[in-house]
Amino acid sequence: MSYKVFMELFPKPDDVPSWMWEEKNEDFGRSPQNAHATYKSHEGGKAWTATISGSVFEYTASSAATTKMTELSASSAASHGNRRFKVVEVV
Repeated sequence: MSYKVFMELFPKPDDVPSWMWEEKNEDFGRSPQNAHATYKSHEGGKAWTATISGSVFEYTASSAATTKMTELSASSAASHGNRRFKVVEVV
């Protein structure tokens, strides 16, 4: 088992509210406006890449991957345009 650090391919545009950009899981339920109607809520669909500045950051320990993710996040404002990062477990 290994862990890879992924970077959001496109940063959130300044004119898009965070609630519209945040990734969420699919959710099925009853509409708040109409208790008889069902709805499907799915946000996200953002593209993520494991190639960051020409490198792939893959680790055997999740703590090492998390440390690298934190390091990349801290430097993202200058070099990556405020992109988000996440750690993904690779089976």
